[in-house]
Amino acid sequence: MTEVEKLKELYSADFQHSKYKQDQTNDIYLANLFLFFIYYGLVFYYIRLNYSSIVNSFSFYKKIIMVILLLAYPFIIYPVQYNVYRFFYAIYNTLFKNIYN
Repeated sequence: MTEVEKLKELYSADFQHSKYKQDQTNDIYLANLFLFFIYYGLVFYYIRLNYSSIVNSFSFYKKIIMVILLLAYPFIIYPVQYNVYRFFYAIYNTLFKNIYN
C-alpha cells in the first residue's frame, strides 16, 4: 500500500455515513420549508379574518405592528434559536470534554 493510499484510507470519510447525514439534512430542510409555508398560510388566513377592517379601526398602528411581527417572526426567531442552541452545545461539550466537536 502506497503512502497516498494509506493517507486516503486514514483520513477519508465514509461515503454511506456522509450520504446518510446529507439525506437527514435534506429531510429537515424539506420539513422546515413545509412548516414555513403552513405558518404563512395560517398568518395570512388570520390577517384576512381579523384585520379586514384595519383602516377603520381605532388601533390602526397597533394592528400594523402586530402584522409586521407575525410576518417577521420566522426571521427573528431563527437567530435566537440558533445562538441558544450553540450556547448550550458549547457548555455541554465543555462539561463532558467532547474532543470531537
